[in-house]
Amino acid sequence: MSMKALNKLVARSIVDPSVMQAFGDGSFTSVLEDFEFNAELKTRLTSIQAPNFAEFSILAYRTVKAYEMAQKPRIELPSPLEGLLDDRDQASGEQVA
Repeated sequence: MSMKALNKLVARSIVDPSVMQAFGDGSFTSVLEDFEFNAELKTRLTSIQAPNFAEFSILAYRTVKAYEMAQKPRIELPSPLEGLLDDRDQASGEQVA
């Protein structure tokens, strides 16, 4: 969800000049409140130091990506249903030589 919120933020910055103005004024935290970032990610994004919004967007992407990767489970196990369901659907299909 965080990456979608970042995409919306960048898209809004293209059409809404107030986003760029808030970034330049230092009141960017108020803009982040409009998007679905959790508190920890908002803190990380507001701590990014960048000379312009383009550089901020790149660093924000890296920050959100790293945050999302850390939230994923480390071990991905197969579904318990895998191998338990019979393959009748596949066996009844028509075969062409």
